Amino acid sequence: SYLKSEGGRVTELLVRPLLNLFYPELSKVFQPLSGEYAGRREILESIPFSTGYGVEVGMLIEIYERFGLDVIAQVNLKRRVHRNQPLSALSMMSFGILQTLCRKLQYYNKVKLNSDINNIYNQIEYINKEYIITPLKLEEMERPPMLEIKEYLERKKKIA
Repeated sequence: SYLKSEGGRVTELLVRPLLNLFYPELSKVFQPLSGEYAGRREILESIPFSTGYGVEVGMLIEIYERFGLDVIAQVNLKRRVHRNQPLSALSMMSFGILQTLCRKLQYYNKVKLNSDINNIYNQIEYINKEYIITPLKLEEMERPPMLEIKEYLERKKKIA
């Protein structure tokens, strides 16, 4: 489908409002969760990466905090094929994104959390006329920057 300025449901109901609150400059990124990113090697190898659904928003915040808005650009690709997911999948995706956002907001002193970030997501489904609650462990992990990985640095030296 052709998309105008709107992002997906998670973008418009969760991510864009939070970016407007804490990072208004980043709220102008049209598709912050698209996964359609490119970047300069020296920047990407110097930032940590989230392992799950928070990867895009985490990367956006890290680049902004470390290098500023001037290194971020966006291009209209004209056509995007978007596949809608069920609400239950979007809810779990939102939970993962929120974990990453909360960690970044705390790390960059935008908020102070008084407890650890929960990693149990209680999925609620209505099956056979009853509500079923299934606790799922969903933990967004953060990998260190590649420039902090010994093996990567050794390989990089050999190539140079």
